[in-house]
Amino acid sequence: MPLTDFFMVLRWWGTLFFVGAAAYPLTKRLFSRWHDAGYFFAKAVGMAAVTWIVYVLGTAHIAPFTEIVVIGSIIAVFGIGIILHQAAPEEKEKGEWRRSLVTIGIEEAVFFIALLFWSWVKAHEPSIRGLEKFMDYGFMQSALRSTYFPPADMWYPPLPVNYYYFGHLVTAVLTKLSGLDLAVTFNLMLSTIFALCLTMSFSIGYQLVYTSPFFARGKRVFSVIGGILTAFMVTLAGNMQTIYAFTRGYTGEDVAPFWKLAWSWGEFWEKLPEGMARYWYANATRFIPFTIHEFPSYSFVVSDIHGHVLSIPFVLLAIGLLIAVFGRVDIRKKKHDLFALGVYGFLVGVLLMTNALDGPIYLGLFLILLTMTHIPFLKGSWKEWGTETGVVLAAALGVSLPFLLQFKSFVNGVAVNCPLPLLANTKVGPILFEGVEKCQQSPLWMMWLLWGFFWFCGGILLISKIDKMKHLYDIKTVWNTKFTHIERILVVFYVFCFALIIFPEFFYFKDIYPQHFRSNTMFKLGYQAFIMWSIVSAYAIMHLFFGRRPGAGIMKRSWVRILCMVLVIFQFFLTAIYPTFSVRSYFGELKNYDGLYGLTWLMREYPDDYSAIMWLKQHDPHDRSVIAEADGDSYTDYERFSVFTGVPTVVGWAVHEWLWRGSYDVVSPRREDVRKIYESEDIDETKRILDVYHVRFIVVGSIERQKFTSLAEWKFEQFSRVAYQQNETVIYERIN
Repeated sequence: MPLTDFFMVLRWWGTLFFVGAAAYPLTKRLFSRWHDAGYFFAKAVGMAAVTWIVYVLGTAHIAPFTEIVVIGSIIAVFGIGIILHQAAPEEKEKGEWRRSLVTIGIEEAVFFIALLFWSWVKAHEPSIRGLEKFMDYGFMQSALRSTYFPPADMWYPPLPVNYYYFGHLVTAVLTKLSGLDLAVTFNLMLSTIFALCLTMSFSIGYQLVYTSPFFARGKRVFSVIGGILTAFMVTLAGNMQTIYAFTRGYTGEDVAPFWKLAWSWGEFWEKLPEGMARYWYANATRFIPFTIHEFPSYSFVVSDIHGHVLSIPFVLLAIGLLIAVFGRVDIRKKKHDLFALGVYGFLVGVLLMTNALDGPIYLGLFLILLTMTHIPFLKGSWKEWGTETGVVLAAALGVSLPFLLQFKSFVNGVAVNCPLPLLANTKVGPILFEGVEKCQQSPLWMMWLLWGFFWFCGGILLISKIDKMKHLYDIKTVWNTKFTHIERILVVFYVFCFALIIFPEFFYFKDIYPQHFRSNTMFKLGYQAFIMWSIVSAYAIMHLFFGRRPGAGIMKRSWVRILCMVLVIFQFFLTAIYPTFSVRSYFGELKNYDGLYGLTWLMREYPDDYSAIMWLKQHDPHDRSVIAEADGDSYTDYERFSVFTGVPTVVGWAVHEWLWRGSYDVVSPRREDVRKIYESEDIDETKRILDVYHVRFIVVGSIERQKFTSLAEWKFEQFSRVAYQQNETVIYERIN
């Protein structure tokens, strides 16, 4: 890595360290009994808290979005943490501070190495282009350009962004604080989420093993192993669809069962290199037809800084906090910490604003855990249940209310998958029954390839607790005597994830997509199932291989345990090899280092447009300026000026705005108006359209000249001046 890139990573790390250090007193208050007082969670706590303060101040027009306000918010978070930490003093062991500093030093070094490593990987393909990158970058650039919030939608002025953009705002806050260019921090944010995912999941895995009574000897060593295993599974592992790398494979959506594609052993070994080279890593996330079932490893490779990726640190923080709150051994004797519950409610609100469905998911998980905690003590506990639930709900609503008041959901209700013909095209309350053609069901063998490894690992953990046949029917006895407090939480995670992946088989959240109508539902729910199941499976594997009492009943038989180990190793191998395919493919086998600057591709392919974009960023300080540029389909290079400057254009990617605005009828007239701006020879009509959208700049570049074959550029000279020109790229500024 060149020194220039290294120092940018170092500067970015310094920014993250500053934010995390400010939040560490608050984190210690939340994770006082954690093995490291929750230091690996401090950065996520700081990112959420600081950004929310900046967001509320900007939304209420109390303070503008400036570096001073960001620094002031950091100081406020630090001050709140100090006050709360001192309000709950604990006895300090002699030498604790010294040990704490050593722990912090080691963990900060690990985080920096992870950040540096993925920055180096990402620098082999840093292009901010393709998939959702234009959209995500545009939201961040719009936020950076905003004085107050919500930021303007760069693709639909004058309306604000109608999307869950809190995570994009987190990136904008860190970018402003670091002083680096967003074209660099966009890629560094991906590396940051990778490093946070790795270290936070390590911390969770370490804590699960460390607090388990089944690792008495060598506890710290086993805890480190458990942490590494958890970190790998959450961050880098895939699913067992990689078994197709050892077959002839398939093309497109013509999926054939893998057992029908297997070769003879001689042919298998002869053609193995060819098959592995042919394997397409993205198929692991589009395996079940017309659905999406992604996971973090894929996200870190394809590099979209989208809502589901931006929420990963907050998801892991929520999971860690649930374990910290509900995993206490003396939970029967004390009420839950209302402050910790309030912070959890804060996280639910943050998740709602970052990746909408994550809020309800982790609210539901909390309510299940809380209810199961109180079930054995129903007498007199409903009041406590109501109080604790109320704290979380009030905090979640209070945190997300400024966002919800300005956000209009583009989900039209909950629809039934495969409705009865009698109920087709009807609505009962919030439940929609669409046409009978809206019927998709996932083959069980496909679901097994995607999730079977997790099912198997969790099943081993459950079976290992049953030592008598009667326990199969006496669940209450097993639950109360065989499982530790931590394991009960993991069992809830395990069962809850089944509900997440079964839900899309019967219901889906209706959006605009006709054939892929349940893909977003499966995507968002399955993503969280993958994360939680990875955590549960890592603990189950540690319990099976290294636990002091790894099994009971049938698991006491050595041959059964050995068989389970062999099956776990085989399945783990299939999930573990995924990065070797994805990283090699997306990053060109890591052969060509291209740097961290994400607009190098634009400089190479559209040099004149790139120069014009840089000029426009420097010469348009107005928050409400609008530009005219060629509009185009989603996932193309159209709308590059609005994306990379943050200056709104008349209309952006059509399908995206269709989704966000709820109807194509509000998008199509704007697309026609853009065509008239460039092709109409009626000057008065053109000026009228420009006036309607308050257009200040008109871009005529290579893409405009290519799309508008009847370009009437001559008319712009009648009411505009040439503000910038380089070769065939011209920016006209209106003068009347």
